[in-house]
Amino acid sequence: MIIDIDLAPTSARTARRSSRFWTPRNATMAKLREALDSDVVLLRGPAGVGKSALLRQFAGALEDDPGIGIQLLDADSASAETLDRVAAAFRDGPPQHVLLVDNLVDKPGIDSAAILGLLRSDPELRVVVATRHVTQLESPLVALEFDVHVLAPADLLMARDELSLVLELNGIETTDVAVDVLMQRTHGWPALAQLASSRLRLESLPLRTRDEADAIADYAGRALTADMEAHLGTPVTDDVRLLAVAPYINVELANAIGIDSTSETTSELLTQLQDAGFVWPSTTRLVLAEPVRTQWLSEITAAAPELVEHARLRLLDHLVAAGEPLRAAQLAADAAQWTTLGAILRSAGPEIWARDAAAFDALVREIRAHVGFDPISVDALLAIDRETALSAETPALVVGALGRLPEAKAAAQQNVEALVLRVSLLRAAGRFALASESASLLMDTLRRRPALADEAIAEGWYQVGMTHLAMGRLRDAALALGQVERLAPPARRLRARGVLAIVALLEGDVRAAGILCDTDRDDSWISSPWGEGTRLADAWLHLERGDASAARESLDTLTATGGARELWPFAAVTQAIAFLLSGSAPDALGMLRSWMSRTRSTPPSHFQSVHLLTARAKVLIALRQARKAMALFEGPFGLSAATAPAIALSQLYAGRAHEAYVMSVKWGIHQDSSPRAALESLVVSMVADIRLNGAGAHRSTAQRAEALSMRHDLWSPWSAVAPEDRGLVLRLLSPAARDRVAARASFFASSVSVPHLTKREQVVLAQLTPTSTIADIARALVVSPNTVKTQLQSLYRKLEVSDRASAIRAAHAWGLIEVDNEV
Repeated sequence: MIIDIDLAPTSARTARRSSRFWTPRNATMAKLREALDSDVVLLRGPAGVGKSALLRQFAGALEDDPGIGIQLLDADSASAETLDRVAAAFRDGPPQHVLLVDNLVDKPGIDSAAILGLLRSDPELRVVVATRHVTQLESPLVALEFDVHVLAPADLLMARDELSLVLELNGIETTDVAVDVLMQRTHGWPALAQLASSRLRLESLPLRTRDEADAIADYAGRALTADMEAHLGTPVTDDVRLLAVAPYINVELANAIGIDSTSETTSELLTQLQDAGFVWPSTTRLVLAEPVRTQWLSEITAAAPELVEHARLRLLDHLVAAGEPLRAAQLAADAAQWTTLGAILRSAGPEIWARDAAAFDALVREIRAHVGFDPISVDALLAIDRETALSAETPALVVGALGRLPEAKAAAQQNVEALVLRVSLLRAAGRFALASESASLLMDTLRRRPALADEAIAEGWYQVGMTHLAMGRLRDAALALGQVERLAPPARRLRARGVLAIVALLEGDVRAAGILCDTDRDDSWISSPWGEGTRLADAWLHLERGDASAARESLDTLTATGGARELWPFAAVTQAIAFLLSGSAPDALGMLRSWMSRTRSTPPSHFQSVHLLTARAKVLIALRQARKAMALFEGPFGLSAATAPAIALSQLYAGRAHEAYVMSVKWGIHQDSSPRAALESLVVSMVADIRLNGAGAHRSTAQRAEALSMRHDLWSPWSAVAPEDRGLVLRLLSPAARDRVAARASFFASSVSVPHLTKREQVVLAQLTPTSTIADIARALVVSPNTVKTQLQSLYRKLEVSDRASAIRAAHAWGLIEVDNEV
């Protein structure tokens, strides 16, 4: 029952809150009723969030309970004598006492100390306080004496059904879509809901479309913000509006983003904002009210976009430097500041992952859903998100992001970080020539040591190194990545060392790659996205050391994101060779096709395509289809230091031993050949020499090949020796080398099971499609249908299948027929 209604607030503003157009807040009332188990219940929030209306409704909800005495008063207009009267009324009233206090502020009059005194004198008293401020009631010392419950901000806001009821009470014609949009745009604020519905009612307007909902939400936001600004003593300048950029506000953060209050200090400005009800109060940081944030951010972005961008960069630097990257990212996501979130993930992603991997994944999902074409966010996603790295929509995303970056020359003079982004995104778009040009500009800029932090310089050198790698300039790539290793923080240093290990393996220096991987094996970042390059290098090392099954097991878990996103062609090559050495040559072609599907999102460069092509050639050679392997190198993939060993190997097993010998000798001593390419050529020349000269083959080639293998711990090229040649090759080697080579598995481990088709069977197979009939094939080949039937039966028997579809799949798996879109 109401104890003394004459003391209740009687202002027109409060009375309106209980008008017939105001919806009952049943869910919030239930939470308040439940919270009365505590001594003190706090409703903290900005102006317009509906605190006063909630107190009025709560008083009305308790009024019919004869066992509860309720008193509602406004602390702004009441005095100490008022509390004495309330205490006396409680003593004479029902056994349980509930005091509802609106507008509590710790200043002369009714303050926290007065409330605490009342609680100490009345054991049956429960107090519900609505305030715009942090009060002494939240002190830890008070919590030792009394139970204090703070109602969460979400509990103060309206639910969708409550918004619908407000519109219904106002007689507004609505649709579900329009209500959904209005709910999203008004953030569940009761004041905005009432403003919108009142305007619609007074203008006799419906709410049926998204545009109508957006228009009325814009009106309500502007009207509420203007009303709140009118109660603020400080002029609302662009500097003040910059507060909307920050996910939360305190003095340090406001100063960091460049707030310059014209009439008082930053601390005084924040106090005024809190007094005027602009913020969600907190003991350490304030959060700007959502309607004001939206309006101010819209206004300042339209008026001074460059000011907003500078403020965001300063904000990012401050939060990350303060050791709060996870908190900053979460607050940026809550505030829908997706560009800021992308920048945080790009610069401080490793720290966020290390602190909370689950939260890191949640933030990645958030930015993936809202990325747009912001270059920073797109680049961050390419580095840390598996779905983005594998998505067919990624090329369009990257191209859109590139369109928002300045040209390379302009960026080199004015914005080095934009140039770094440009180099990265050009490679992601498959524009490797342009990436190489931009990387040259970036390299010149970095050598002049611009005023950048070490981490930014390290990222620049990483992009230069990855561009050199994509173009096949391995030594230049190693030099650039060495700079990264010296300057980068731990996670990015590991990413660079993983690529350095891959470069060493491409060159053929297995010993150097092994030192890198063994040193980093216990690194805490090894399981993160930035450790994937090292995990790929480790799988490759298993293969180089003769353990193909361990290599396959490691590669099966590789996600090809982060440090390994641009290294997937080398992972595909490694896995193909692992299939050959484990006796699964027929499956290697299918595995290569599955890897090639990734080119839709992360295209390979010409250099990487050459490596994929040589791997496919080795598979065909292992399947005794050397002539098909030779045909792969026609067109753009002609003779070069990278292709020469594979071409010579194809010639050798296609019966052209003399041509293979001449080519392999030439490229075995070529000045551009890496240790791996030189050794592969030397092995081919040894086998060709043996086939041409038998026991009279030259031992000097074997000695040079042994020296290369011993120096670099490189033995995998010896797997290219076929079983029929292995005995004679081993005779040319020293005992130590002979043992190492004899222990290596051969590419040809499963070649004995390759189906051998006659020319007629190959012709019939070439005509076989899921829809062709026997009559169609017979007409095309100008033979009788019985002949086609006979050849098909023979095909099915050799391929160990029973129907046409299975025959086509098996033939593709064996490499007996090709598909048009393969390399």
